[in-house]
Amino acid sequence: MDINRRHFIFGSAAALSLAGCATGKVGARQLKPGEKRTMALIGCGKQIHHLAKQFLKNDKITIVAACDCDRVRAKDEADRINKKYGNGGCRVVYDFREIIKDPAIDMVCIATPDHWHAYMCVEAMKHGKDVFCEKPLTWSVHEAREVMAAEKKYDRVFQTGSMQRSWREFRDAVALVRGGFIGDVKYVDANFGPGGRGGAPSQPVRFWENPENAANEGAPNPDVDWAMWLGPAAMRPYSDRHAPRGVHNFFPYFWRCDDDLGSGYCGDWGAHHLDIAQWGLDMDRSGPYKVIRSDEPHSTDLCHGGRRLFGVKLVFKKPYGDVVLTHGSFANKWGTVFYGTKGIVAVNRGKIAVWSGTGLVTPTPEIRMEVANCKFMADKILAGGSGKTLGQALDTIEKQCPEFIAKSGIYVSTDHYRNFTDCVESRKLPITDAETGCRSAILCLLCNMSYKHDIGFDWDPVKNEFANGTGHGISLRRDGGCNGWEVKA
Repeated sequence: MDINRRHFIFGSAAALSLAGCATGKVGARQLKPGEKRTMALIGCGKQIHHLAKQFLKNDKITIVAACDCDRVRAKDEADRINKKYGNGGCRVVYDFREIIKDPAIDMVCIATPDHWHAYMCVEAMKHGKDVFCEKPLTWSVHEAREVMAAEKKYDRVFQTGSMQRSWREFRDAVALVRGGFIGDVKYVDANFGPGGRGGAPSQPVRFWENPENAANEGAPNPDVDWAMWLGPAAMRPYSDRHAPRGVHNFFPYFWRCDDDLGSGYCGDWGAHHLDIAQWGLDMDRSGPYKVIRSDEPHSTDLCHGGRRLFGVKLVFKKPYGDVVLTHGSFANKWGTVFYGTKGIVAVNRGKIAVWSGTGLVTPTPEIRMEVANCKFMADKILAGGSGKTLGQALDTIEKQCPEFIAKSGIYVSTDHYRNFTDCVESRKLPITDAETGCRSAILCLLCNMSYKHDIGFDWDPVKNEFANGTGHGISLRRDGGCNGWEVKA
């Protein structure tokens, strides 16, 4: 199919089928006695299996549809849901617009590739639906601005899938930081990538993972609507490395590395650990004012396009002065590390360490390695633990620092998925609403832009645009593609 014809059939004309249906502000749908709220799943890969299991635990909602442009995966997910319920109440859908337009569906759970998130989120909110969407929320800064605007315009309940905010180790770490236990935070490390060919930033577009195997990777797949899979992205040949054939039990990564579809590790793991940094700095409604280019060596792996893989710095302005956040690699072992004037807090999944009374420490490579191995100032460790000892460490923190935890005033959620559905009923903000998720996504995108263009720049965290004449020539929106799927609140 030629690109212009594809644009008309799958873009402008298709998008018009949703026009004129947008609602104004509405509350939750009024239920009949005994009726449950309904949810539809959009994007039926491995991640949706996990999310569905969480929502299936909730006896106040019913999953009524599973949607994917891959027919095999859509049917498989519907079969899983129906097996759990013991009936045939979850229908198979191949076009998400059917879900969006259905007034009987109250909520959608979106777990598609990143390039689809924003459009689906905005259209779902326009049509009166509450939204749970996987991170990173958006592919571009422009999309982030539109998603934030839609949340306010249509007054919807929105939860970003940044579930670490509902985990005890991250909650305690952030509470200590926000409560002032380590004084004024001056440095933060957020560690993600590089991971072999994955690197940290996204990579120049590749059609095939292995060009010598292109015939197999690109063999026709009648089960997937490839034009729908691409949606707003530019036209390219079908590849089963982007849309794995049939049901699979792995997280596809090829599309995540792609400039036109994802943002590499910056948007993958960065969306988790930058999010915790943002939460700890109390910057959920703001952001950095400067991005400093990495001075690490350029990668010599041709797949990386010569880009640097880590080392970008984001500079935040606090009342007491600047905070410098540095993107480090997985070699550090901690997801997020806060360095304050009175101590250090380091946290990752299943592990935490807290140093008290160290004074301000400049995180040199040597200090970071000592912190990574918990060999730094052993006499100053208040608590540390991982695996079976994590609970003991958290108990110690909570028993010895209750005043700091109380002072932090942070939002407490112990179940990310129940928090969303409870807020659908109460109409209160969930722990990771659309603005919070979009602000975290913007951090990921700023890092990725700096690596991609090998540049630093000033940033306006209020307008979410370049400042002081910097960033010239870098677009904050999708310039190629779109194909009628423009994101507009």
